[in-house]
Amino acid sequence: MTTEPKKVYRGAGRAAFLAHVDAFRELLDAGHPLRAIYDDYAERLGIGYPQFTKYVGKFIRKEKDDGHQRKGGEQIAQPSPSPASTGGAGGQAKATPATAPKPGAKRPGFEHNPNSGNNRDDLI
Repeated sequence: MTTEPKKVYRGAGRAAFLAHVDAFRELLDAGHPLRAIYDDYAERLGIGYPQFTKYVGKFIRKEKDDGHQRKGGEQIAQPSPSPASTGGAGGQAKATPATAPKPGAKRPGFEHNPNSGNNRDDLI
């Protein structure tokens, strides 16, 4: 007779982790090493150590979100102006900020010409 492995559902490890999250928080606050906590609960969790450390960072330590890997160009705070644009040092006049281009407007600069380089004057 063969023993069939249990069917593991997606998210079962996260649910098991969250069921014990208060115990993990108390143990971490008491100074227990993360690996020792994992070794004690590994059978009940059903997840590996790398996933356990990710869950600890996400649900217990609440890692700081600096927006570094934020998708879609979202930012939490507006970027501060660069020190060069203030014009305060060196007795230089204050620079006027450039106007922002309208969305969808063509930027000045490079323009592709498929025939460039075909005549001698383009190469010089």
